[in-house]
Amino acid sequence: MAQDEKKPSAADKGKGKAEDTPMANGGEDPKTDKDGKPITNGKVEELPEEDLSEEDQQLKTDLEMLVERLKEDDSSLYQPSIDAIKNFIKTSTSSMTAVPKPLKFLRPHYDDLAALYEKWPAGSDRDSLADMLSVLGMTYGDETKFETLKYRLLSKSDDLASWGHEYTRHLALEI
Repeated sequence: MAQDEKKPSAADKGKGKAEDTPMANGGEDPKTDKDGKPITNGKVEELPEEDLSEEDQQLKTDLEMLVERLKEDDSSLYQPSIDAIKNFIKTSTSSMTAVPKPLKFLRPHYDDLAALYEKWPAGSDRDSLADMLSVLGMTYGDETKFETLKYRLLSKSDDLASWGHEYTRHLALEI
């Protein structure tokens, strides 16, 4: 009868514990950063170009072009470029648990933008860059350096609410 047959175990059904089954990549856990992106040779792999939708690729290209404008010597391009980047960040839509795409795409440029801040002379362009770096520091910066707070204090802008409640909450946590 059917009752005499041996019942399959959870492992036989493919429901065994992860450590019970060997991994396909030689038994090693793939290393990932805090966003789940794979790390190879100590570097975070960016999404391949094919994995981005046409709209996301356009956004990434636009943001990279604006960052390149900030690196140029023509200071007349600085304020419009910073304003455009801020606009992309403020108008991006995302789920409550996801980092907005403009912030993801600007992560590789964070160190360059921080270096630009140090290089630029004091003025409204530098203050506006500090305002933007404060927001970028929330998602990219080293948590032990309190970069969100650092650049917020260096910025002359008092408009905290325009960045949203998550930014304000993060800033409060750093204080």
